[in-house]
Amino acid sequence: LGVKMISRVLITVFLTGFLGGVLVTGVQKLGTIPIIVQAENYELKGFDSDADIRSKGTTYEQNLNGKTLFIHNNPDLPHQHSNVDDLHDSDSWIPEQLVERTFFTGISNIVTGIAFSFLLVGVYILRGKSVSIKSGLFWGSMGFIVFSLAPSLGLPPELPGMNKSELGSRQLWWIGTVILTAVGVGILIESKSLLFKIFALILITLPHIIGESRPNVVESIIPTELSSQFVIVSLLTSAFFWIVLGVFSGYFYKKQVQELNLK
Repeated sequence: LGVKMISRVLITVFLTGFLGGVLVTGVQKLGTIPIIVQAENYELKGFDSDADIRSKGTTYEQNLNGKTLFIHNNPDLPHQHSNVDDLHDSDSWIPEQLVERTFFTGISNIVTGIAFSFLLVGVYILRGKSVSIKSGLFWGSMGFIVFSLAPSLGLPPELPGMNKSELGSRQLWWIGTVILTAVGVGILIESKSLLFKIFALILITLPHIIGESRPNVVESIIPTELSSQFVIVSLLTSAFFWIVLGVFSGYFYKKQVQELNLK
């Protein structure tokens, strides 16, 4: 019975993650991917002239898919093409075709969907309560709040070419925000004590009181309208992703796991 239960849990997780990853990839193809392509075009254009770079007097590092293209930090050598030629080698191949980009995005989304499905199903198992599509939708919404909405208040989704603060501090703030928000949301849902609920609200708001360090230079080569559009579309896409994961995980958990326990 234990092995059968585990196999059904895994079926629930993998079906949910696969379907969620495929569906959100379709949404991204229509929404976020075209915006990212536009941002990459701005990033590749860089600065129009050497005079622009000398007048800025600022360090800019332009990246594409994690690969450094240009470093602007020396008035005498404004365009240091650090490793443009390496972009086409086997270790740093970039999917230039839209089909290839969509395919690899889809693989990444499926893997992410499976990981988040594990979290949702883990919540169902730990709570030990009845699960349905409705409750799955609720917990999917909570996942969106914890992993997307709350962190975006301090670190909104960013496009390539946008000025960012130091990576380590951003990662630390994001992880701390997710953990505190998850604990706070859990206490709010499960506790009936007013004191605990107040404590939960403090945990949820604490990362935003502390704040995430922003770059000293707020200049960006990406138009404000494009970056604002990306934030909205990214959050809507993330909400769709979590809703799909919640609905499918609730449905499959009820069919695969919960009904097995009733037999």
